[in-house]
Amino acid sequence: YSFLYNHFGQDPRYLEIAAKTKDFVLKYARQPDGWWAEALSRDGTVIRPFQGDVYGMYFVAEGLQEYAWAAKDEHAYETALGLIKKLHRHIENPSFRFMGSGKPGERAQGLWMVNIHIARQILERWKDPEIEEIAGKSIDAVIHKHYNPDIGLNNEMLNFDFSRPKGEETKSLLGHSAETLWMIMEEASRRKDGKLWQTCAERIRRHIDVGWDRVYGGLSLFINVDQGGYVWPLENPFGTNLEFRFTGEFHYMKAHWALNEILVAALNVFERTRAAWAAEFFGMAQQVIEEKFWKKSYGLPGYMLFADRRMTHQPHV
Repeated sequence: YSFLYNHFGQDPRYLEIAAKTKDFVLKYARQPDGWWAEALSRDGTVIRPFQGDVYGMYFVAEGLQEYAWAAKDEHAYETALGLIKKLHRHIENPSFRFMGSGKPGERAQGLWMVNIHIARQILERWKDPEIEEIAGKSIDAVIHKHYNPDIGLNNEMLNFDFSRPKGEETKSLLGHSAETLWMIMEEASRRKDGKLWQTCAERIRRHIDVGWDRVYGGLSLFINVDQGGYVWPLENPFGTNLEFRFTGEFHYMKAHWALNEILVAALNVFERTRAAWAAEFFGMAQQVIEEKFWKKSYGLPGYMLFADRRMTHQPHV
């Protein structure tokens, strides 16, 4: 709502909703240990304290910095700044354990992603040398460390020393990689770094091209290159009772979020270059969303979030 206020006419209703949310979070979510509760009841009672969901904390920081700009709220800005810096120190600790990870010290591409995305938003409006450093480290990690030239794709998980975990060298979480790269592309635009921008565009195309299902449409979740007999772990998407089991090089679960990231990435590229491939992928992703994930034709108001390879209709979404 802060973003809507800042970018779409400064409607005071948007700022009022954002302010109520900000007040509620600041009053009830902050905990004595410096972290923020992960779940609250309607009246603000803590249902679940912080248990490692760093993504939730990053999104608090993102919302607060956007609100700070909308409302010219110095306290919200300082709170956002303090939280993102605290989070960066947290994930840089060798004992840090990523959500669901079996061992400490793993580095997830998705965490560099949120760091660069929020850092870029802050740096467009304010100057802060530590945030500049976070942005630079995040770009370097994704472009030079997570990128695996042997397969031409990004690895999602690395060891703390940036080496590739044994058995994970040929895996790529395709939609996440495209998402991370378009966020770096936006920082490249802010920096006027054409070479970095072009690298991101080329790698976005590569990830979408490799992952697109040419039979049924949509983007495969993962690829494990040249591992035709690989048995993927059971997948239970959060918030659903679905179960997916796949064997082979591709993990064919289809996710709505991944298609949305293709739309954003392709538009970014097309806006600047008018590249035919960007227009083509945008149209393909939009068609799959409308024909497979949107439930309008069934008289239902929502979208599927996760689906099997064929994107079979689900009555509840």
